[in-house]
Amino acid sequence: MSRIIWLASYPKSGNTWMRAFLANYFLDRDEPVRLSELNEFTLSDTIPSFYAKAACKPAEQITLEESVAIRPAVQRLMAASKPNDHFVKTHSQPSFPNGAVLIDPAISLGAVYITRDPLDLVHSYATHFGVSLDLAIRDMGDIQNTTVSPREQIASYLGSWSGHVTNWTDAGKLPVCVVRYEDLLETPDATFGAVLKTLRIPIDDARVKRAVAHASFKSLANLEEQDGFAERSPHTERFFRSGRAGDGASKLSKRQIKQLVRDHGAVMERFGYRH
Repeated sequence: MSRIIWLASYPKSGNTWMRAFLANYFLDRDEPVRLSELNEFTLSDTIPSFYAKAACKPAEQITLEESVAIRPAVQRLMAASKPNDHFVKTHSQPSFPNGAVLIDPAISLGAVYITRDPLDLVHSYATHFGVSLDLAIRDMGDIQNTTVSPREQIASYLGSWSGHVTNWTDAGKLPVCVVRYEDLLETPDATFGAVLKTLRIPIDDARVKRAVAHASFKSLANLEEQDGFAERSPHTERFFRSGRAGDGASKLSKRQIKQLVRDHGAVMERFGYRH
């Protein structure tokens, strides 16, 4: 059976950017891969049709508890859906605190985990979910933080930002390639190239440069302007908003910064995020 390579991150940390780079690298076209093609190249772990097939009933009839219980079966179907090992996007932690499995190691080859400075991430999170900065800060510190698909009861267990990062990077059950959003911005060729090397994918420098250009923030924003993007939140006019790093703290109050550091300071320091 083919196995899954997870593209994992807390929401708004660069997952779509990574998907776009990989799609452009593998497909290797003269023009950028359209945003509408990303879900064909990279599956999502919340696609309702897989849950319906695993449960043998319409996805709308599946309860939240059932959606969690059948996830290993769903992921076996996802793994078998393509002839070769392939990428699947997730925002879930590997498991719920009660031990319920959300990422099945048995059908997993490994993971690419993208992390981002929470002082920057919180702004994108608040805009994406249509909440205030204070509520976004609270959500990112909540170990029970769980999102549910709008139409179907399919859960993504986020938990806190710190818990998400550590439970993916320290899980030990899967080999994980950790990538910082900030390094993708500062040294895209080297950082994306390192991901390919870790995945043991042959590296062609010209293809890397072309894929980096096609997946640049400017290119992705232009594609969204032309065609729209199905993953855009209803709470914002654009999915690709700024693509910057390092200025998040200047837009937060001292109280808000203190709360984020109180919640996540140890993990921030570990990954080189100054506070």
